[in-house]
Parts: sequence; structure tokens; C-alpha cells
Amino acid sequence: MLTTYRARLFFYTVLLITFLVTTLAYTYIYSRDAILEQARYNLANTARLLSGNIEMEENGLLHHAEVIRDDPRIQEYMYMVTKIGAEEEALRRLFKRDFGWLPVERFVFLDLNGRPRLNTKNADLANTVQEHMRQSQNNIFYTQGSRGLELVAWASISYQGILLGTIAITHLLDNHWLRQHQNYSSGHLFIEKYNVVQLSSLPESEGKTFLPRGGSIVMNDTIYQVRAIPLAGENLSTPHLWHGISEQEVLKQLKRHSQIILALAILGSLATLTMGLIIARDFNRPLNQLMEITRAVTRGALPMMGRAVETNEIDTLSNRFSEMLQSLREKQEEIDRAHRRLEESAITDSLTGLHNRRYLKQIFPQLFAQTQRETHCLSGLMLDLDYFKRINDQYGHLVGDQCLAHMGEVLKESCRASDYIFRMGGEEFLILSLSDTTQGGKILAEKIRDTLAKNPVTYKQALISMTTSIGIGFTENQLDAEAALTTLLFHADKALYAAKNNGRNQVIIYNTALQDNSYLQDATS
Repeated sequence: MLTTYRARLFFYTVLLITFLVTTLAYTYIYSRDAILEQARYNLANTARLLSGNIEMEENGLLHHAEVIRDDPRIQEYMYMVTKIGAEEEALRRLFKRDFGWLPVERFVFLDLNGRPRLNTKNADLANTVQEHMRQSQNNIFYTQGSRGLELVAWASISYQGILLGTIAITHLLDNHWLRQHQNYSSGHLFIEKYNVVQLSSLPESEGKTFLPRGGSIVMNDTIYQVRAIPLAGENLSTPHLWHGISEQEVLKQLKRHSQIILALAILGSLATLTMGLIIARDFNRPLNQLMEITRAVTRGALPMMGRAVETNEIDTLSNRFSEMLQSLREKQEEIDRAHRRLEESAITDSLTGLHNRRYLKQIFPQLFAQTQRETHCLSGLMLDLDYFKRINDQYGHLVGDQCLAHMGEVLKESCRASDYIFRMGGEEFLILSLSDTTQGGKILAEKIRDTLAKNPVTYKQALISMTTSIGIGFTENQLDAEAALTTLLFHADKALYAAKNNGRNQVIIYNTALQDNSYLQDATS
């Protein structure tokens, strides 16, 4: 049927163009699926990070309730009020003086009859706590109050073995809370109850129906991929927390990629057609050279092609093909650079430039294996900025972020190139340091503590002094990597709590005595 070379050449040219367009179309579809899959993966990781942060917040509020419960003076005054009938004013003043600094929204004391003490205006909170205690023994739960969703923590108070009542404190989940937790992600948070958005970091979604299908939902003509964030004591009657990211935001990078693919498809098709017409006139050596390069491109290679002195159309085409290959190589290098930036951002904290928790889990097995091979000591330094909330409250969160970035710079300047520095979340940091002895971690911790104390942050001609409490733990080489990391973080965290309870701005190395809870209670009283 195709008896002439021109007809066969035209037929082969059409096939080549079809193959090129199909290849680019497949590349576009594959890129789109890969970007969406990466977005779903990032959404799951962000959801886990938010869940961990919220769990830390829940445990922190419960810890505050237990600190109040374990205070001997509170126990004595509560005994006098509930058992002897003393005036509540002395207990009110004691609580305000010793615990007025706690970051809580509301509080109430309940006696054994369930009557509210000190804060009778919080009678609704007292009733809610009573109802919850009848149904569950969980010391943390969420409730929908008149001011919105509240996190509630309660603890029973006893004096010399005599049960006196209950202390309950709350933390409000409002717009400020949403903005604070939204900083950990690039998406939005939704508080939903009975399939209706009650509160959101996306204000225009409030009051809208919230019915996710297949892990996605349409809000204001925008598709969001959503993931539920579990809350303590969650049930059908309490609000639920969701995290979502916009697919349109995710696909913005795909739009630019598709434009490049379309341009390449057009240019490639035109170049191929032009090449076929020229080859029909002169198809000896230049034709063979171009066909070999074309086959290499279809196999995914981008070979180098020298430029010729333009004396005819084939030489011109060869030079243009060389430029196209160079453009493809540049685009490929650009894609590779974007991929490397994406990988780096996945393991780096955007505020401080330090490593994040994800990179900790990646790098720790290597450090632990090196420790076991070289019989070195791997120290874990857990650091926490002292009274950081006061800085946020006094100067604002932007200054707080400046202080966190300053802390990151101090850590970078104080540590060696072989040390690994991580921001664990909020104002908490972790350093993994290899040294010959356990004293290496102690020396590094004291250096950081002293450097931070001597280098305040300047804000509007005012100096903001900062100190840090540091707890040090060491790996146990007989464990596997996962257990060693868990043990290291546990020991460093215990030592950090001891340092904070002993007055802050100090370094404490973990020892078995820190596992005694009575030690921590005495330190806080």
C-alpha cells in the first residue's frame, strides 16, 4: 500500500508524533497521580503530627491538673473548706497566687456532693464533669460549652487518704487555637459536629455541611482531601476535628508541568514533521544520525549533540534538535532540583531550618549502628525554652517565632558538624551527639545553656533574655535501634522535666532516681 518512500516516511513520521504525544500524555497522567499520592502521604503525615501535638496538649493540661491536685497546701485548704467548713476565700487566694499563671481557660473545684467551689459561675462545667465521671474514668475529654469546644482535664483531690473532691480545668479550642495548630501544616482545620462545620481556619466554611466521601469533600467549589484527627474521649455527641488540604493548591505545580509538556509536545511534533520533510530530500548520513538520536530520546536518554555550521536545512534542523535536547536536559535538571527541594523540606523545620521528627527516625538507625561499631557514646540532649509562653503572651507569636529561630542559630553555632539538631515541636529541641564519654554531652549542654543566656534577642530596642532547661539521656547499645530511640527520648524527657521542676536554666543527666514520681512531686511543690 505504501509504495513510495515519501508515503512511508510520512506514515512513520505520523507514528513517531503519535508515540511522542502518547509518551508525554502518559508522563502528565503519571505526574498527576504521583503528585496527588504525595499529597495524600503528606496529609497522613501532617495528620499524625497534629495528632501528636494535640495529644501532648491533652497530657499537658492533665499534668497541670495533677500539679494542682498534688500541692499539699491545696489539699489542706480543700480539707478545711469541705470537712471543717472554713471560708473559701483563703483557698481562692492560694489558688490565684500559686496557680494563676497556668494556661487554662476555666477551673472549678467540686466537693463530694458535686457542688462547685471557688468558681460558682462555672457550675455548667461542674455538671459536665459530674456527668462524664459517671460514664467514664478517662481524665481527659472534650465538651461543647457555651463558649465553644473545650478540652477538660480533671483529677481527684485527697488529703491523708480522705477523698475531698475533684479539680477540673479547661482549655478553649477557639480561632487562636486553630491558627496555632495550623502552623504545623499547609492546610486547614475543621471542627465539625453533626456533619456541620462549627469552627474552621477557613472562615467561609463555617456553617456548611461536612460529609466527607472517600477521604475528600467539596467546600465552596474547592475539593479538599481530609483526614480525621482523633480527640480524647471522642464520641458521636462531641465535635470532631479534621485536617484538609486543597487539591487545587496541590495541582498548581502540575499546571506548570502540563504547560511544559504541551509545549514540548507541540515543539517535538513540529520538529519531527519538519525533520521528515527534509529527510525526504536528503536522507543519507544526517538522516541516520538524527534517527539514532530520536531512538535514544524515545528510550528516555538525552544525549549530547554537537552543533554544525549551518549550510543547509538538515544542518539547521540538527542544530535545533540539539537545542531541544539541551532544553529537555535543563527542564530535567529543574525537575530534579525541585524534587531535591521537596525531599529537603520533608525533613526540615521551616522556621528554624533544623531537622524535624521525620528525619530523626531516618537518621537514628545509622547513628546507633555507628555507636555500636565504634563503641562511642550517643547522647540525647532534650532542650526546652523556659517560660516561652510568657514571651508569646507579652510580645506576640511573631516575636516568639523570632526567639525560636534565634534558638536554632545558637544550637547551630554551639554544636559540631557531626551533631544532629532537631526541632521536636513548639519550643522543644533535641540534639544527638557522638562523643568518647558521657561527659561530652554534659559539656555541650552547658555550652548551649551558657551561650543562650548570654545572647538575648533584640526586639524594638528591648532585650529578651532566654534560658533553657536541658535533660540528657544516653543510648543503651544492647537494644535494637527502635527501642534504643524510644528509651533515649524517654530518659532525656525525664531529665528535662526534672530540670524544669528543679528551677529551670540547668542541665540534668538521667539516672534511675528520676523514675521516682515522688521526686518530681517534691520538686514542683
